[in-house]
Amino acid sequence: MRRFLLAALLAATAATAYAAQTPTVQKLLPAANAVKGFTILPDSLAYGKGNDISKIYDGGYELYTNNGVLDAARQMYQRSGDYVEVTLHTMKSPKAALDFLKYWQKENKVKSLTKSGASTGFLVTKPSVTAYFVKGKYLATVSAFHAQEKAAKDAGAFRTVIGKLIPNR
Repeated sequence: MRRFLLAALLAATAATAYAAQTPTVQKLLPAANAVKGFTILPDSLAYGKGNDISKIYDGGYELYTNNGVLDAARQMYQRSGDYVEVTLHTMKSPKAALDFLKYWQKENKVKSLTKSGASTGFLVTKPSVTAYFVKGKYLATVSAFHAQEKAAKDAGAFRTVIGKLIPNR
């Protein structure tokens, strides 16, 4: 019985240590089925901090670091033949997050931002569907790679889930 308790204690300690080491931005990525039917694509998680965000942005990562990105996590999701990519960035401040969102708004020639709960963002539908939004010091992008109408709905569903995962601070 003592061995069992010791093994259970060691396992719990290891799990707690692992959770403490997992970057916050990675913890905020949606779980499997957080958006109904979407599973996590195996081996699709990427994380980078500082210059290591080049693991996510192969080329041009300086645009992100120069605009206040501290770290970022990317995860791919799949539902049958539908794919969604979520990238979540920790910015150095809520102002930096909003300023970088406005940069992407200008780049995508989007006229206005929309509010949804505590998040602010916009949706681009061409050439592919991508939702950009900020909440607090986090900037997220959700890109959906399937039929436009369905992709827009899925991007919105992921935005809602992520918005609930990011704490109100």
